[in-house]
Amino acid sequence: MTDAADILILHQYEISPFSEKVRVALGIKGLSWRACNQPSIMPKPEMIALTGGYRRIPVLQIGADLWFDSLYIIEELERRFPHAPPAFGGSGVGLARAFSQWSDGPLFMGLVGLLFSGDWKVDQAFLDDRSALSGRPFDPAQFAAAKPALSLQWRQQLDLLETQLADGRAFLTGERPDAIDAAVYCQTLFARLGRGDAAAAIDGFAGLCAWEARVKALGHGDRGTDIEREKANAIARDASPAPLAKVGGDGAFAPGDAVSVKFHDANSPLLEGELVSIDLNGLTLKPAQSEVGDIHIHMPHSVGAISKR
Repeated sequence: MTDAADILILHQYEISPFSEKVRVALGIKGLSWRACNQPSIMPKPEMIALTGGYRRIPVLQIGADLWFDSLYIIEELERRFPHAPPAFGGSGVGLARAFSQWSDGPLFMGLVGLLFSGDWKVDQAFLDDRSALSGRPFDPAQFAAAKPALSLQWRQQLDLLETQLADGRAFLTGERPDAIDAAVYCQTLFARLGRGDAAAAIDGFAGLCAWEARVKALGHGDRGTDIEREKANAIARDASPAPLAKVGGDGAFAPGDAVSVKFHDANSPLLEGELVSIDLNGLTLKPAQSEVGDIHIHMPHSVGAISKR
């Protein structure tokens, strides 16, 4: 029987596009995992207790170790399971990181504007939550005013993808599925959940539609029974962080430094703790205070700014 501290637990919610990105990667690699379903908006009491204030989805938990950010999670899966089918077999990690600046930036943000210009109907609680998260009004009326430009931008992005597939390749980087496919598919699926103009635009690109079907067929790996939030926190509390394969500093920071991380969210508190390791891509931190005992949090620099205390 698998020890509880070895289970892959993905903190997610079903319609989260970036959760789907990781789920597709789990399918590419054929891994076993369990979902811990979190609310899509605040309050998220169990998650905040686990993460020390980080509220974004997805989070990967293995025992008392947590990984933030979808691509960083996929990189950890690749490192941890090198003998499973590769998640970066066509792109390589470097290209996938560069690609994510486009897929998580212009592609996603343009789609969000289009979806919330009328494709999705949301209540005031959702609008208040996203306004608090971003630190500015999340206003469907503003998105609606920009809808013609957003629609054009979305079709232009889809045409880029159609052009990439025009030579008959099965996936975006060649004949093998890749994390780059996961990064795009999670967004076309998100568009289809809106069941409006964003989804209809995809149907105008035959190669892209065929590619969607191939990615969907990859599945999500072996998803076991969902795990309750309280149980996931108890697993962290009962476990100990795993030793790091490599510990390092970057010249400005060194292991043992007292640091704080300011997440790029308007309504998240500082995360304070002891720096365990750092490199140019990310860091590992042991929180100074934790409701679930000793844990290690692993995150890329893209989720927050680190400073010495």
